[in-house]
Amino acid sequence: MTAPAPALSIVIPVFNRGEILRYTLASVDRAAAGLAVETIVVDDGSNPPTAATLDRLGWRPSRLLVQPNRGLLFARLAGLEAATGRRILFLDSDDLVGPEKLVRQLAAMDATGAEVSYSDTARCELAGPPADLAIVADAPLADTREGAAFFITVQPAPHGPIFDTAYLRSAVARAFFPPSPLYNPVAEIWFYQNAAPRPARVVKVPGPHTIIGCHPGPRLTNHWERLGAASLAVMEAFARSVPDDAESARARALLGAKAFAAWRSLPRGFAPEFGERLLQLWRRLGPRDPATLGGRSFQAVARAVGPERAGAWFRRWQARPYAESRTMSDGEFAELLGRLPPP
Repeated sequence: MTAPAPALSIVIPVFNRGEILRYTLASVDRAAAGLAVETIVVDDGSNPPTAATLDRLGWRPSRLLVQPNRGLLFARLAGLEAATGRRILFLDSDDLVGPEKLVRQLAAMDATGAEVSYSDTARCELAGPPADLAIVADAPLADTREGAAFFITVQPAPHGPIFDTAYLRSAVARAFFPPSPLYNPVAEIWFYQNAAPRPARVVKVPGPHTIIGCHPGPRLTNHWERLGAASLAVMEAFARSVPDDAESARARALLGAKAFAAWRSLPRGFAPEFGERLLQLWRRLGPRDPATLGGRSFQAVARAVGPERAGAWFRRWQARPYAESRTMSDGEFAELLGRLPPP
């Protein structure tokens, strides 16, 4: 007799992660107690191999996949292909799940028939015994049941959503644009933006059950410029590839508004070409209605002088100098932009 499918597959890509991985694994053990869960660790070309790290930590996944280093997006795709669970969660190797996250999000999906569930976030410093971590909740995420709004506007941390596996596989199989190493720093956004034009029922489980692990070691969020370049690459691929039709109109409009908001949030003196490409996305995707852009004060000014002029004024008043947030040189960022296809 064939064994029943697990309730959940947890996919954990790992690249050169040392002792800090123990926090992630301890959180999985605690949250998965009593559930039919398979854990799939994807070793993305680690040196030394992740198997040695897991042996040292005394932890055995359901499966260990080993691939040459291809990056985070391709590691998650490998895990998705191998998963046998009805639902799937991607968990980065330095982030945690709260003790009730899995039970509560799976129950919400069972009760509502939703293809996606998500929860609020918290943070903790990864230091000391795993049982003694101090969890600090973030502000609650917006509550939406609409797929397009969830994937583009809410756009949660990668380990926030639990997906119906069949739904996510269908979205990947019908992706509007293929995976690329350019998208590795923001791998979740590739999934989100390919799913956004497709119908999806979404349910939110309130509470900070998605925990972001903070530590001094290397992580993608240490260089926001690198994330920005990768996000621009995904958004431009979306604009080139997603048809301008009734089915995708809502997702296109939301992404246009998001590009405009991203332009407004840029620091003063940062890469004019990058800002102009964000504006080009907004002009292409629309809509131009000021009611979709910013708060009441901004909307009033935008109606009087136009959104772009209003945005330039507000940036001059509100934006901080780039020197206060710089993590790389102008030349390094220009090299990143140079790798992107033309807009």
